[in-house]
This record gives sequence, structure tokens and C-alpha cells, in this order.
Amino acid sequence: MAYAEIPDIQTWKAREKWLQEVEESYQHPLASYLLSPQGVYLSRDMDLAFCAGAWVAVIIIAHAVADAWLRDAELGDYKSNSFQLFGEDEDLQWLRKRRNQMVHVREDQSLIDDGELHKIEENFESLEPEAERAVRIAFKVMYDNPGT
Repeated sequence: MAYAEIPDIQTWKAREKWLQEVEESYQHPLASYLLSPQGVYLSRDMDLAFCAGAWVAVIIIAHAVADAWLRDAELGDYKSNSFQLFGEDEDLQWLRKRRNQMVHVREDQSLIDDGELHKIEENFESLEPEAERAVRIAFKVMYDNPGT
């Protein structure tokens, strides 16, 4: 059941360019930012997963990036769960809920219907816009509060 397919170099480069442009759009050119060491490592893997087209991984890792960044660089809250940590931010709550749907298996909820497994690539590709949204949310958290 090997579904993994490495994207061609043009696709990889196009995705890499998209990431760079989106990340730069959230940065202020004269600002410095507080870093989350764990968030930095996670964001690297988010970028790699995005370039590879691993959409589920992107969404899961983007949640981890936002969570780590808020804990380390913004709030210093290492006890609250992500529901509490994300507060009333609609985008962050969407990301949390979507990640939970992907990570926590439930009998009444599935990413894909069993009858649709023969269309796995088609269904998987439909997650790309959600992965793009997740990346934007992660970058927003990373660059939302510039320092000096």
C-alpha cells in the first residue's frame, strides 16, 4: 500500500516559492521576533511536508508550530490544552479541530469513507487548500508580535 510519490522538481520549487512568499507576507522587514526553539524545528518540517505535498502532515505540524510558538514566545503557558491556549481565535480553533479529526480516530468520524479508498489521491489532493490555510495560520502566529 505504498502511495508516496515524490513530486517533480518544478512542483517542489513552486511550493517552496509559495512558502517563502507567504512567510514574507507575514514578516515586518524591520522587526525582530521572539523564537520558539521547538517551533523553529517544527516549522522546518512543516515546510518540508508542504513541499512534498504531505497535506495531512502539514496540518498536524502547523498545529504543533502554533502551539509551541504561543507557549514559548507569547504566553509562557505550558499547562493549558490547545483549546484553552488558542482562546477565541477562530482560525486557531479551526486548526485545532481539523488536526484532532486527523489524529484522533472515532467510530462516527473519518477522514475518508471506506468506499472512497480507491480514490485516495483524489481525496488527498482536496486537502491542499486546508494545508495552505494551516501554513498561513502558523506563520501568522510566528510573526504576529514583532519585538524591537
